[in-house]
Parts: sequence; structure tokens; C-alpha cells
Amino acid sequence: MTDLRADKAALRRALRRTRDRLTDQQRQAACHSAHKHLDNWHVWQSAHVIASYLPHQSEFDPSGLLAHKCLGSQVVCPRVVGTTLSFHLWQDGDATEATIGGVLQPLASATPVSIEAIDLFLTPLLGCGQTGMRLGYGGGFYDRLFMTARGFRLGVGYAHQYIGDWQAEAHDKPLNGFLSDAALVLFPAEH
Repeated sequence: MTDLRADKAALRRALRRTRDRLTDQQRQAACHSAHKHLDNWHVWQSAHVIASYLPHQSEFDPSGLLAHKCLGSQVVCPRVVGTTLSFHLWQDGDATEATIGGVLQPLASATPVSIEAIDLFLTPLLGCGQTGMRLGYGGGFYDRLFMTARGFRLGVGYAHQYIGDWQAEAHDKPLNGFLSDAALVLFPAEH
């Protein structure tokens, strides 16, 4: 198990370095291109509640996607509660506070929304394998969330983050799709 964890840690570092080297212009262009892949996608068009995230450091910024969400849909963002995530209504400009590693999150006073109400999860990541395995940051928050969440699990990132598979651990939960500037990739429902 130690070699697997060491391999994943090395992969995380390499993917983060590549992501960190993107220019602001490349990031903006990637978001613009990614949005085009959502235009006629039924899951995006029918999502009433979209779970997003507040980007940290060089993460893909989903705010450009959310600017084009369907009229009437609501956005929620995660808040760390012990070892789990709760989701709270979010609008651009709402107050935030920092949590683990300086990641921003809604205030505890923001209106909570049940996980069962979320139709679509825009999920941050470092890498997405070709079978939908998500390489996160190692805290397991999204793996624990996805054990019970029913909404569509869409990883979002840059094209270079769509990579070959690695050996998954028992707790790793796959995504249903991956959105990048290059494509919207959907994974088979049986996994």
C-alpha cells in the first residue's frame, strides 16, 4: 500500500506543477472552451441545484461555467464539517472564510441545502483517469460524499488532467464524467 500512496503523491505533485504553469489567458480560454461542451448537455440543462466549489490556487475556476447556468437553478458550495462536507447556497460576492489549507468556503450561517437535493456536482480534482477515477488532494472528502450522494459527479479541470488510470484504492469513488477545455467525457453508468 505504501508504494501506491507514494505513486499517487508523486502523480499529484506532477499534475499540480503542470496546472500551476498555466497562464491567466490559458485558464480563461480553457473555461470558455469548456462551457461550449455544456450547451446542449441534458444534465446541465435540467440541474436545479448545482454543487460547485470556490477555486483554490491554480484550480479550474467554475465561475465562468456558472455564469451560463439555466435560469432558476441554484448554486451551492461545500463547507468542511469535521471529516465531511455540507453544502450551502452560494452567490458571487457572498462572504467566505478559510478552512483546511486556505481553501475558501461559505460561512456557517449560509443557508444549508441537503445533499439529496443536489442534481450535479462540479468536482475539483488534480486528475481524472480514463475510467472516471478521481485523483483528489488526499483528504477523502469527496470520496466520502460520493458514497451516498445521488447527483451526477462531474470532475472539472484542464485537458492535461485527463490521464491514464492508476491503481484505485478501496475508498476511491469514480466520477460520472469529466469536463475540460478539450471535451465532455462521460463514463459508463455501471461503474
